[in-house]
Amino acid sequence: MRIFITRVWGFDPERWPVITFSLEGNRDRLLKESSPGDRIAFVGTLREPTPEPMRGKLLGMAEIGRIPVETVDVIGDDVRGLHDYDEEGQFRWPKAIPMVRAWRFTPPPMLLDVLEEQLPYHATSQAVTLSRVDAEAVLKLDTTPAALPELDSLANAKLLDQALAAGKPTTGPKPSSWTGEASRDVDRDAFTYAFRFGYSDVWKIGHAVDVNDRLKQVNCHIPTEVIPEKWNAQFRQRWNSETDAYEMEQRVLKTLEDYRTEGERVRCSEEALWSAWLKGIGA
Repeated sequence: MRIFITRVWGFDPERWPVITFSLEGNRDRLLKESSPGDRIAFVGTLREPTPEPMRGKLLGMAEIGRIPVETVDVIGDDVRGLHDYDEEGQFRWPKAIPMVRAWRFTPPPMLLDVLEEQLPYHATSQAVTLSRVDAEAVLKLDTTPAALPELDSLANAKLLDQALAAGKPTTGPKPSSWTGEASRDVDRDAFTYAFRFGYSDVWKIGHAVDVNDRLKQVNCHIPTEVIPEKWNAQFRQRWNSETDAYEMEQRVLKTLEDYRTEGERVRCSEEALWSAWLKGIGA
């Protein structure tokens, strides 16, 4: 589990059950970097409009949803306050991600009583990743579950979260060796792969130690009752380490930059994919 953190003006998941951003790019970055089950912690800013008792304190955390939404589709006029609009009358936080679950820290501690150092400046507009040490410290805090409202506008988001949670897909971070309660060694054989969706021109580029297992994970998220197609492993290239496999993945994606759609997916012809594939290998 990864823990992200961001600064907020308050924490009221019972009435405001979404993680909000001013810019679509900042929201989508969190969606791309996080995985099902990851959480985000909220710390009160040091000035107004954050209520004085909340300033500089870790207020709570939430499990991050997997679908983007518009804040105004979830948060009604009766919940949005005057401080949520700028001088030109524009809503400050139009982009959002639903909370799957939420907790309050009880009692809310001062940020620097828990974390090793202050957050960077951009944690006000973006979500930043906590170090493993800080994440473990946050997870040790006493919490009380918050009751999220049952809103029709979030029903589809919750269904998607439940479906993705069953598969726990990865999001393609650069592999690194580490040791803790479990361990991972990147110096083992791995593959760069290219999955093709049916017979379409949509491809997914990635890397994995077990390509067949990864393919099974990706396909388990497709509602076959509605979509009769599935992903197929079209190309795979073996490497001596996960790092080498990852680097080829990045070379292929960079070559196909103009064809990128979402995440590690591209839309291009098989000829264009094969040309990028050979370039990624170094052939």
